[in-house]
Amino acid sequence: MNKQELHQGIREAFPIALGYLPLGFAFGVLARDAGLSIIQCVSMSALCLTGAGQFIAIGMSKSGGSLIAIILTNILVNLRYALFAASTVPHLKGRLSPTAAAALSYGLTDEVYAVSMNRYRNHQATASYLAGLVFTAHLAWIGSTFAGALLGQFISNTDRLGMNFALPAMYISLLIMLVRRKTDIYAALVAALIALLVGHFIPAAMATNFNIVAATLIGATLGVFLNE
Repeated sequence: MNKQELHQGIREAFPIALGYLPLGFAFGVLARDAGLSIIQCVSMSALCLTGAGQFIAIGMSKSGGSLIAIILTNILVNLRYALFAASTVPHLKGRLSPTAAAALSYGLTDEVYAVSMNRYRNHQATASYLAGLVFTAHLAWIGSTFAGALLGQFISNTDRLGMNFALPAMYISLLIMLVRRKTDIYAALVAALIALLVGHFIPAAMATNFNIVAATLIGATLGVFLNE
């Protein structure tokens, strides 16, 4: 275990942790409002670790959605992580053992992916760095969920606190951090346009977040062609 790399991963996870605080708190509040116990709220964040998927699951559960529908929707929403994981292989191959890479990929979120890929531009991947990044971010998500579940009974309207914009704000910040060339901007704009068009013309896509999956696939493909 390289302590310097571990500490670097922990330090670079702090911005992610700060972004997770309002999101995890909001999730804890909403999950309690949907009827989950504090233990169930915390367990969900510890075992699932998919912010968008967890919010969707809570919303569908509250509206009477079946367990099968919730599971299938989450699979669809989280398909993008297969693309994320595949794109990290060139950086991790030969640097991390398959076992370590598989274990640490459990903590692969949009934010962890963005921060780690930004580092891999100038540094080699290490298990110690990734462990510090993943576990610090995960603990922040679990801790903020616990706080929200515990204190949620005193909050009646999370929208008034601006929590509903926390997730989009975080994604915008991550995009700005990763943009290096004009082609990155073009790919991002096309992805945003695809998400809006698919969501507008196929209303059912909004319910399952399929418009985001479609935008991810098309935007990523365009980015590869533009940067060749």
